Amino acid sequence: MLLKIERMNHTGEGIATLDGLVFFIPKTIPGDIIDIKEEDIIKHKNYNQVLKYKMINESDERIPIPCKYYKECGGCHLMGMKYHNQLEYKKQKVRDILNKYANIQTNIDIEETNPYEYRNKITLQVKQGKIGLYTQDSNTLVLIEKCLLIPKELNKIIKILKERLDLSNVNQIILKIMKNKIMIQILGTIKKEETIKELSNAVSSIYLNDDLIYGIPYLKEKLLSHEFFVSPTSFFQINHEGTLKLYNKIKNYLGNNNKNILDLYCGTGTIGIYVSDNCKKITGIELNSSSVEDARRNIILNSINNITILQGDVGKLLKATNTYDAIIVDPPRSGLDRKTKEALLQINSPKIIYVSCNPITLARDINTLKNNYEVKNISLIDMFPNTYHVECVVLLIFKTIKK
Repeated sequence: MLLKIERMNHTGEGIATLDGLVFFIPKTIPGDIIDIKEEDIIKHKNYNQVLKYKMINESDERIPIPCKYYKECGGCHLMGMKYHNQLEYKKQKVRDILNKYANIQTNIDIEETNPYEYRNKITLQVKQGKIGLYTQDSNTLVLIEKCLLIPKELNKIIKILKERLDLSNVNQIILKIMKNKIMIQILGTIKKEETIKELSNAVSSIYLNDDLIYGIPYLKEKLLSHEFFVSPTSFFQINHEGTLKLYNKIKNYLGNNNKNILDLYCGTGTIGIYVSDNCKKITGIELNSSSVEDARRNIILNSINNITILQGDVGKLLKATNTYDAIIVDPPRSGLDRKTKEALLQINSPKIIYVSCNPITLARDINTLKNNYEVKNISLIDMFPNTYHVECVVLLIFKTIKK
């Protein structure tokens, strides 16, 4: 059965139609022509999922794929696509989602980043002593020697792990690199002395589970004039170039001479610290206790005296009686909870800056907030090249504010 890929869905799969039936085909792009067999199709109510196919004719928009694990590995989805087309796909995807879930039609810009060696963190899966990454939507292990999305320095560590250490009782290995210093966290059981011996010349920090067994307890990352501690539990954006572009966009949306700013889901305080020069006072709210500790540590590290961090659930701590010049929200993929949205609609700050890595929950929340707010600007940062993921930042303006 021959199919021609017509477009792509929101998770980077190609879409083809035949005789009224819809087919989703992974790792294909518009213009590809493929041949499929009936036994390689999983039939669902509204679509058919293609598991295997034979490429008959490649799209003119295809490029050679540099990664030999691409077809099996679930880490990348768009590597066979020209980078310009990846950016256009992501813009169109967000447009479609905003139109479908929030009835919003507007221009969207996107900022590119280096499509390779951009990740400062990788989580390696380990099974029976073998290192790899999972296939998409499963825990089937794809054995790898290197990943093209991480710097060469981290790939050297993978080589050492594979060749020198007994990983038979290890479940996961997390690698981070900041300012040319490397932290490794090994989850499971392994011989401490042997691990330190083999890795100490290559890394700055070794954690076995939650215990530091060698080196420095924190890495440091620098964003312009600001520095940040990064611990094993710290969340930090995985793309340095993209993070700078994202934070500069937030700073631009925020503007100058802000008296009172609210920073919701503030994590380790990175956004608040980055924009602190534009504000007289910032209040951050974060649920995770270790993130709050890191945030307070980062505030001291940067000699910031205008940020207060509160620990607790945003929906419970947010007070509708307070007033703010602007509110920055950077929620988890699940988006804003009901109480938070209700409070935001009562506070009616002049502007909300919404940061999101999930366009669907972003659109859902905007659909609620648009009763009081209008979408002024939507920008995308390609924080995750070669994948279907994209970072969004939206400026919402209170409707009675005239610009």
